[in-house]
Amino acid sequence: MNPASTKPPSAWAERRLERGLFAGVFLAVLAAHLMVGLVRFGNAPVFEFRDTLPLAAFFATLVLTHLVFTATGFRGDTRLAPAAFFLVGLGLLTRFRMGLREFEGAAFAHPSTFAFPVGVAAFLAVTLAFRNGRYRTLERAALPALGLAAAVFGLILLTGERFRGGVYMRGNFNPSEITKVLLPLFLAGFFAPRREAWSRASWGIPRPPLPSLLLFVALWSIPTALVLLQRDLGLLILLNGLLIGVLFFATGRIAYPLAGLALAAGTGWWLFQHVPHVTQRFLAWQHPFSDPTGRSWQTLQALAALYNGGLWGTGLGAGSPHIIPIASSDFIYAAIGEELGFAGTGVVLAFFLLVLERGLAAAWSAKTAFGFLLGTGLCTALLLQILLNVGGVVKAIPLTGITLPFLSQGGSSLIASFITLGLLLAISEDAA
Repeated sequence: MNPASTKPPSAWAERRLERGLFAGVFLAVLAAHLMVGLVRFGNAPVFEFRDTLPLAAFFATLVLTHLVFTATGFRGDTRLAPAAFFLVGLGLLTRFRMGLREFEGAAFAHPSTFAFPVGVAAFLAVTLAFRNGRYRTLERAALPALGLAAAVFGLILLTGERFRGGVYMRGNFNPSEITKVLLPLFLAGFFAPRREAWSRASWGIPRPPLPSLLLFVALWSIPTALVLLQRDLGLLILLNGLLIGVLFFATGRIAYPLAGLALAAGTGWWLFQHVPHVTQRFLAWQHPFSDPTGRSWQTLQALAALYNGGLWGTGLGAGSPHIIPIASSDFIYAAIGEELGFAGTGVVLAFFLLVLERGLAAAWSAKTAFGFLLGTGLCTALLLQILLNVGGVVKAIPLTGITLPFLSQGGSSLIASFITLGLLLAISEDAA
């Protein structure tokens, strides 16, 4: 046998698929930018160099990511990053289409100007810092992660402002976004060494050890109580949906999700009966035309945009995203649906499914229980955010104020999504 034939492929050759996918992602985003640019030029035939900055920044990010992975010999998943970056590129395109100025130098006209480069830097730093199995060291940070998450919720309560019943930070900075990374980390660290004990059951009913159960209830009640004080319905659903998901992946017992759903239904009914903020949201969802210019205005405007888009959309640059409330953030799905139609939103959901599929594949490839639970926990958090955001926009569920990962504008949301992507990629190298 020729010795040369057994030589392992170079790092450049190993990431050939990623290179091709990145090229395809850029060409798709470039074509979309050109379409929007032609519409703009037709309406106001003045070319401005700053209009090219979002696309240039996106291209530079793709090149930098690929070169860093190649130079460091990274051997993780080659499809996960391109799928996520397609969504990031679509988010940049949508904000560019709505006239939001980003990457304009010293003016920094919008907070998302910081979010994109900071998010990319965090993504690369996390991926490289925790590759080669080093993410396993995070298991020791489970309790500090819970403490930090509780501190973030406490900070919001102390410094936030009450708006429509809930307490939120002003502006586009929402520190609670980082808890969508911290809480999966805590749950993975807590349940990884206790999987077998929590999997025991009698007659199909799980019987975790009482000391362990009491300890967990005491710990988990801290962030739950703080979120209840905030009256952030979306975050409360996300928090406990995440717990249900991780418990199921940790034990394989369907009784945990069933019990969790029953408890969630009971809690939801109690909140509906006793918390006016929650009651009003449910009533606005059930009877949107009873207050079309008030609490139901956001939902009705989003539905009108989706209806206007139809199957194929009005075309990039031909819609009216300015009439959609918070179109660059919470309702970006409606803005995309108006101009790209049902087909375009289907593509968005397909890429989200690809990100989740590759993330779960990375989790299943992990060689430790902690890696498996961290990966599945992060994917569960992403899935819940997608369901809560899209479900609220299309009126399948009440609005929750949860952003859409990778797409929505907002500094902390995009940065948290990039950190999640970095951790999933680091885990994916475990079995490479």
